[in-house]
Amino acid sequence: MSTAARDPQFVAVQTTVGTPEEARALAGRAMQEHLAACVQISEITSVYRWDGAVQDDPEQLLTVKTTAAAVPGLRELLSREHPYEEPELIVLPIIDGSEGYLQWIRSSVTGTD
Repeated sequence: MSTAARDPQFVAVQTTVGTPEEARALAGRAMQEHLAACVQISEITSVYRWDGAVQDDPEQLLTVKTTAAAVPGLRELLSREHPYEEPELIVLPIIDGSEGYLQWIRSSVTGTD
């Protein structure tokens, strides 16, 4: 396994919210705080078990392109501003990518763009 796969510098962080307005608000805060280079928002349907029952709800999936170093800040942002009782926070490693794209993520998140 490569070093990048064990300790990636770049990650995609996923979370879900219930409405487009909530998604745009969280995305905007992540951008304002230089915690993300890009936040993609997709409309999805989630089928899940909650409070002992199967739920089937429309949601908004946020995919945050960022650095591994920014994850603690994103975690704090979600803890502070996420509307759900138990927010999803999934961190997916980006183990490879074009050098220019990864440099853009780095400079955007550190505020040097």
